[in-house]
Amino acid sequence: MKSGRAAVGIAAAIVITAGASGCTAASVGQKAADSAETLVAALTKASDEASKAGSAQVKMTVTMPDTGGKPVQMNGVYSWGNGLAMEAEMPAKDLEMEELVADGTVTMRLVQGAYYYGVDPAPDGPLKGKSWLKLNASAVLGDKGAASMNTGNNDPTAGLKTLKWAKNVTKVGSEEVNGRSTVHYRATIPADKLGDAAAAFGALGGSADELTSDIWVDDKGMPARLNQTHGAVGMSVEFLSFGIAKDIAAPPAAETADVTELVKNGGAGPA
Repeated sequence: MKSGRAAVGIAAAIVITAGASGCTAASVGQKAADSAETLVAALTKASDEASKAGSAQVKMTVTMPDTGGKPVQMNGVYSWGNGLAMEAEMPAKDLEMEELVADGTVTMRLVQGAYYYGVDPAPDGPLKGKSWLKLNASAVLGDKGAASMNTGNNDPTAGLKTLKWAKNVTKVGSEEVNGRSTVHYRATIPADKLGDAAAAFGALGGSADELTSDIWVDDKGMPARLNQTHGAVGMSVEFLSFGIAKDIAAPPAAETADVTELVKNGGAGPA
């Protein structure tokens, strides 16, 4: 695994956890009026219920310059109830890690600011018997950026604060998403009002004066789909369900090889 390969997977997850999470809970009720002022008030009120859910089963697709516009996909559970955590399945080809897994799929976990990639245990060499590769988020975001991932500002409802600066909020129309009746809303937010999310998108190659968010909200006031674009970085999240009870734990240390320093130094890790 080379540093660039790991960084792609890390970056895709960071868009969700450190960047997109800022607007994830942009849930609104279908009864919201068309005026931006009334809509923002409805968004703020609905954020409490979204926050209480604590977790969601999601399907995500991220594109960024480092992937040459090729989508990176993740399917799994995203949790914010007790610190940021995620467990997702990713195609090995998206990470260029085909040589490390036989079945073509990599299991990725995010736990306490570190990412773990499930691989087939190597019969010999530095990874002998190891079934997980650990990479601290600091290898991509730096120490300050990694530390910010576990602050209260990364609660998925925190992004509702940025919506009050939206230059415009519009109701696009009614649509069906994943079998649910939804209302489609669109908002644009100035980049200088995005807080931590702006830094995360910027680190991935996003550069624009504003973030465009399309949000589909079901009749229970919960997001069903979220699409965001910030320059060359794009992200789409399908929220399949909320309140998924799942304990996402770090793999046993004895089964884990830490490749953080290799990635930080830009060297080639085990292949």
